[in-house]
Amino acid sequence: MVYNLLVEVNQITIYISPILVILILVTNTLNISVLSRRSLRTSSCTHYFLASAIDSFVYMIFTPVHMFLSARFGISLDSLPVGCRIHSFFVFTPLLFFIAMLVCASIDRFCSSSSSVRIRNFSNVRVAQRVIIIVTIVITIYMSPFLVIYYWNNNTNQCSQYSTTLIAVYLSTRVILYYIIGPLAMITFGLLTINNIRNQRRRTAPMIPQNQHRRIEGQLARVLLIQIGIHLFFSLPAAAMYVITTFVPSANTPFFSGLRLISVIWQLAILFFSFFSYILWSTVFRMELIKMFKLNNRHNQIVPRFHLRQIHF
Repeated sequence: MVYNLLVEVNQITIYISPILVILILVTNTLNISVLSRRSLRTSSCTHYFLASAIDSFVYMIFTPVHMFLSARFGISLDSLPVGCRIHSFFVFTPLLFFIAMLVCASIDRFCSSSSSVRIRNFSNVRVAQRVIIIVTIVITIYMSPFLVIYYWNNNTNQCSQYSTTLIAVYLSTRVILYYIIGPLAMITFGLLTINNIRNQRRRTAPMIPQNQHRRIEGQLARVLLIQIGIHLFFSLPAAAMYVITTFVPSANTPFFSGLRLISVIWQLAILFFSFFSYILWSTVFRMELIKMFKLNNRHNQIVPRFHLRQIHF
């Protein structure tokens, strides 16, 4: 019964993984296309959303694609000496970067909505670009131990993890960063942003309606808060299963492995639900998406006419 759970989940993965890959590929391609448009690119928060969308492609390759290849064809990086060392690095690094971008976006929205001019100055495109570069370097360095804590065991022909106190402490810091500090930071700055926006509305209520840029900023803040809620909803089960299987040796059974695989599949929804949050709660995003498709349709109509004129003359 215990063994059957893992087998059944692996079988389901064969059918679910391609759907997840298509959803992640299509939604994040649309996210990047729309967020890269001039009207949205002027906001610093957009750059964090763009970075997280690009990051989703990396995670897609090493998680749902890898899960499908492993379940359907038995092709797994964990079954190769080199892949054993790099697989965990490329699975956990994009996840940490993704939540780091949400935290940075939360801080950016807090700064943008602040009544202090000095704090608002931190919310600009140049700062965002520099922060993304710095965070990328810091996270890459921080996650680099994953390249050495796993090794290929020639006796068992399996990928194994070194077991030392230092490694246990390091893995604990990752759990604290990703599952505790990250969500708490998002929630804290999210609540502070809500408070700033409320105070702002009270001050500006009798005044002239907001301009286009202010409207974009406000909608990005709203979408960010919704994304934080989505992230917490889909990541908490995976967090619980990771802690259990990492720090409770008796939980390393096929049954718990099956549960952890289910939680990972559930967590993948984070990567494509952002698109639907943009569509549902951001009028500006919807308008830019419609404009983008209209321009593409016009271009497709103009090009054939141009060719017909050339042939005619």
